[in-house]
Amino acid sequence: MANNTQLIDRATAAFRTRLVAAAESMRHCRSAAEFYEAERVVHALALELADAMTASVLEEVVGDEQRAQDAVLRVRALASARQVTMLSQGTRETPVQLLGGTTIRLRTVYTCAKARGDAVRASRGKAGTGVFPVLDELGITHRSTPALRLRVSHAVCEANSFKDARELLGQGGLRLTHRVALRLTYAVSELALRVRARQVEQLKKGNDEGIFVGRHIVACVDGGRCRVRKALAGRPPKGGRRKFEVDWREPKVLTVYVLDDNGRRDKKAARVIDATMGDADDVYALLTYQLRRLGAHRAASLTLLGDGAKWIWNRASTLREALSLPEDVPLTEIVDYYHAVERLSDFAKSRSGWSAKRVKRWVSQQKNRLKRGWIDRVIESIEEFLTKRERKKGTAVGYWTRNRHRLAYSDFRQRGLPLGSGAVESAVRRVINMRVKSPGTFWREDHVEGIIHLRAHSKAGRWCDIESAILSNSMWKPRARRRITS
Repeated sequence: MANNTQLIDRATAAFRTRLVAAAESMRHCRSAAEFYEAERVVHALALELADAMTASVLEEVVGDEQRAQDAVLRVRALASARQVTMLSQGTRETPVQLLGGTTIRLRTVYTCAKARGDAVRASRGKAGTGVFPVLDELGITHRSTPALRLRVSHAVCEANSFKDARELLGQGGLRLTHRVALRLTYAVSELALRVRARQVEQLKKGNDEGIFVGRHIVACVDGGRCRVRKALAGRPPKGGRRKFEVDWREPKVLTVYVLDDNGRRDKKAARVIDATMGDADDVYALLTYQLRRLGAHRAASLTLLGDGAKWIWNRASTLREALSLPEDVPLTEIVDYYHAVERLSDFAKSRSGWSAKRVKRWVSQQKNRLKRGWIDRVIESIEEFLTKRERKKGTAVGYWTRNRHRLAYSDFRQRGLPLGSGAVESAVRRVINMRVKSPGTFWREDHVEGIIHLRAHSKAGRWCDIESAILSNSMWKPRARRRITS
């Protein structure tokens, strides 16, 4: 095997003349346009050189017989633990795309699982049963390096469309087709979701060293809107596309942040944002996991904020038990003040014969009562103007009586607690509305779940958590071939 100096010399030899010419061209620039083009040429050469260096190292690695033997033994040990037998298939050639976009072809050892039982014929299954042991050890899967997959998926979830992401990547020298960008992004999001599901299931107690320990924590939950498509049964028409049905769904978003001594969000502590296409139980399971993971079970206080949706508050009482939160730690529920005011405004506007001036005056009076904590007076004023049908139905007053203890804004303000759920509404806008709620866009449910999970971490400044999850769980999982019985 060549030493490091030889590898570097071999990788740079082909670029030396081009780099010298590019530097000379840059030296003679006399305008912004000329320097702009020269700098881009140098940058592109640097990326090309980096890929050449990586390719040279990988060729050496896959050609190391001892390393190949060790990698095969590791894979067989993993498979044996799952009662899967691996069969050697010699060496095979496979394409690998590098961080700079260059695709190389590597020939290395390949093994695949033996079919269970006495089946003569067997199916691989959707996930496949084979692995390149040496490449798997380095996280090189889906015909790409882990750095490339993470870079592409980060760009895709940050941009407002796949097209925008590809253009941004292209400006940095990485040019990908739409199909490749999809494949790499969904590979990352699928693995990230599997890791999250496993962690949610396994984490049963709080982290005593989490960043939420001893802090005042605020958790907010809200829902968004996006359209999900489901393919209809049957074959697509000849020369046509498969038909599907579209339905509106409500992705649910949570955000958790820390309050400082002044009752404002502590910007030094990175907030948590996550999202799911699941139901109310799923988002509360996710919220519980995030709170446990960061030590909220030992927080100084916990505040839950949201609008008046019943699905939020019907499950709020389970948080204390789920977190094993001591009874002396305050757990406060608050209905967003601005949602409450909006409900007052809608009620006033629905009164027959009320002028705009009267609506404004009545709403202003009720707002003052809300701020003072006079909920009974607000309810009395609403009851005064109810129709017979509304009295019989009971929903107009039911909202206020049901949430009475969540509307004590005077007390909340004195305790330095936030009155509005703007944090989660902002998260819904940035994670959901600006990315997946696009005109004419219909998502597969598993794909949109992955995108909003990745984007939530990116917008919260926690992309490093995604990288850690992916790099720690990229190893191939043994699975046997399925028997074909007919």
